[in-house]
Amino acid sequence: MNTLLLLSIVAPGLSFATHEPLRRDTPSQGYFDPSANGGSMLTTVADTSPPGQQEPINMIISANSDSAVLKDTNSEGGLQTYFNSLGFAGECLGNHLGNDQQADLGDGNGLINQTGVMRWDYGDVQTGTCRETVDGGNHFRYWVQNGSSADSNAIFMAASYELPASSNHDIVVNGYNLGRDYITGNITGSTIPTESLSNSSTFSGSTSFNGFNYSTSIQYISGLLPNTSSGINHNLTVATDGQNAVDGLVAVLTVKITATNTSTSSNSSSSSGGGSSSGGSSGALALSMPAMLSLVIAGLLSFYTTL
Repeated sequence: MNTLLLLSIVAPGLSFATHEPLRRDTPSQGYFDPSANGGSMLTTVADTSPPGQQEPINMIISANSDSAVLKDTNSEGGLQTYFNSLGFAGECLGNHLGNDQQADLGDGNGLINQTGVMRWDYGDVQTGTCRETVDGGNHFRYWVQNGSSADSNAIFMAASYELPASSNHDIVVNGYNLGRDYITGNITGSTIPTESLSNSSTFSGSTSFNGFNYSTSIQYISGLLPNTSSGINHNLTVATDGQNAVDGLVAVLTVKITATNTSTSSNSSSSSGGGSSSGGSSGALALSMPAMLSLVIAGLLSFYTTL
């Protein structure tokens, strides 16, 4: 009997993640170095003071991950479901606030706006990011390296931990490095020692959301980002004594799906990743939609009146 047919009879509910080979010419590490083709691991930020300040792209989901994870969807264990498993969700009620940032990943697409922004959801995947918009917390922007010159399909992420809207969403002290490491901590369920990390640091852990389980291995690498405060947005307040605003390390994630549940929606349950405090707070919101809207409006009014 055909092996696949036998499996379908014995375990009809069993499904497998796809493990497709790397796209043609993609380096073994699962991404192209943007600087090799005129790109950068620093974003372009509008309206900075002084002009021209940039922010670090400090995480990569490599193309060595399961192909389903690299699809920007909330079905079949896709990228949005993986982000949910880390405790992050899309922007408040689907509305984008604030300026876009741009990145050139050296893939031939040039400078392009972020694909999306994900915010810590405070334990509530539906409306928790509204609280992050007002109260601050961890968040990241992401881009896909998929241009014709470097089509790896890897996901590039710029993570940082921001202050509340009332403080103009400035970045907390050491907030770029911490934003990255809080996400790593969510995966491992442990505190990441930011100040002692090196390009030999490795971690691993498991997260899940709505029946999809993910195993993530993390390798910190140097050489893609500068170790600097020069030209970095908010550098006067982000840099710490003895440490630059950007420590020059990038966390490279390789994500594998270890269990699937294709029969349910990816937005019907909460995440169960480790380290709930890594995004800000583990408390879920217990607010009605009108109350949530009032909270967001009040926070944004406070933000704009301080400008």
